[in-house]
Amino acid sequence: MNNKIKVAAYCRVSTDMEDQLHSLSAQIKYFTEYISDHDGWELIEVYYDEGITGTSVKKRDGFNRMISDAEYKKIDLILTKEVSRFARNTVDTLCFTRKLSSLGIGVIFMNDNIDTRDKDGELRLTIMASIAQEESRKISERVKWSTRRNMENGWIYGKSRMYGFEIKDGQLYIVPKEAEVVRSIFHSYVYEGKGCHTIANDLNAAGHLTVNGKMWHEDGVCRILKNDKYVGDLTQWKHYSTDFLSKRVVQNNGDNPDAPLITITEHHEAIISREIWDLAQKQIYERGKLSREGRKYSKHYWFSSKIVCGKCGYTYNVMGKATKINRSLRCVNRGKYGTEHRIDANGAEVGCDNIAINERVLERCMKYILEHIQGSRADIIDDLLNEIQLVQQNEPSINTAPLQAEIESYSRKKRKAIDLMLDDLISKTDLKEQTAFYDSEIARLTEEIAASQDISGKHQRQLDGIRSYITEVNKTADLNTDSTEIYGELLKKVVVHENCNADFYLNCVPFGFRIQYHVKKFNQQHRFDVYVDNCEVIA
Repeated sequence: MNNKIKVAAYCRVSTDMEDQLHSLSAQIKYFTEYISDHDGWELIEVYYDEGITGTSVKKRDGFNRMISDAEYKKIDLILTKEVSRFARNTVDTLCFTRKLSSLGIGVIFMNDNIDTRDKDGELRLTIMASIAQEESRKISERVKWSTRRNMENGWIYGKSRMYGFEIKDGQLYIVPKEAEVVRSIFHSYVYEGKGCHTIANDLNAAGHLTVNGKMWHEDGVCRILKNDKYVGDLTQWKHYSTDFLSKRVVQNNGDNPDAPLITITEHHEAIISREIWDLAQKQIYERGKLSREGRKYSKHYWFSSKIVCGKCGYTYNVMGKATKINRSLRCVNRGKYGTEHRIDANGAEVGCDNIAINERVLERCMKYILEHIQGSRADIIDDLLNEIQLVQQNEPSINTAPLQAEIESYSRKKRKAIDLMLDDLISKTDLKEQTAFYDSEIARLTEEIAASQDISGKHQRQLDGIRSYITEVNKTADLNTDSTEIYGELLKKVVVHENCNADFYLNCVPFGFRIQYHVKKFNQQHRFDVYVDNCEVIA
């Protein structure tokens, strides 16, 4: 008759840094030899899970198979390294150890010196399981913090290829041939007024395939038009885990302060200009709005949605049935509520008496500004280079190594305090007070490191922004000063003021132009000429 105790072992490794010191094969070898060397013990099996988190047992096949074998009386005793290897969920730990105890099966947590068959076994296990769960939470927070810092510093998470770019060492690099296709997509949408379905058909007809080697569809074109990576920006953390136990992933709507959407403007080399990107996003919104209202989209003008009233802040729209020769724009507020400024029944300010502005005025001013930039290009670039030098001189000196050392010191003290409590050298109350102090200091130091990294990141983005302006100014050298398409690409915003004054803001320079103009009218056929009287640079 075999009276030996049937002994099994359980081990688990995940992606946690602590597991790098103890490989799965080493653990299996250790338990196999340890159990085999004990007289009166019979080795049943070393159960294991590889690359699985300990916060949940749902996907731990080895663990679940061990529990099943225990239920069929194949096991009398289970050995495991420590509580955190068994589970990092307090409820699961107690649930399964109690279940095993009801079956007459004990669990020995070797590093924690806990045997569930002892009288105080469950008390000690409860304490250690709670500590393990809390440590799991802190690991999750540290990983989340590290991920957030890396994202804020521009490191790209994910390895999936996107059309037009390839990812190397956490950074995006342009694929030239695909980039040309991306530019054609935006141009067709913004300047030719084509829809996503038509653009997809055009791409297929031209023999272009997606990054997966498949035919283009409407949805794929839409995703490209909405992806800010093509304008050089980077938005990450679009999905996040609701908590460290359930690991449930939800879409990020930007309403969670602990998992904010992280956007870095001008993060990498852009495929399309900022102006084309902004126009595309406006058209996406406006076309969608028209569709929801049951109306058909028609192609917009080069200046659409860019003209703003300097008195009330409303946009300017084209007035009535306008022809090319007399196409004028008027404040939407004035068109809807008249020239009398008043408070309506809802308490809102309505009415505006600001002047209208003609398309030919916009064209004449844009031509003047573009010629001015071309003529002053060398001086503008010199000013931008001087600004770069000034920013570099004021670069902050940041060293987070001492702060990291302090964090490690407090972490060691915290672990030592836990050991002292388990050895009955300090009380639970003392442990609680000490760990609370250490946690607060670690949190404070972590915030200091984050603040330092934020300063460094903002400084770098400032330098990158100035360098991008130099690139854009150089591009203006060979531009056609009579092209309204060029005007549409360059123009960011126009603010219309009284007395024939208007402020023009472009995407290629970090400043604006205040234009004073006048219109000379002719009686015949409503003809007129536009003259620029003065131009000054504004912030």
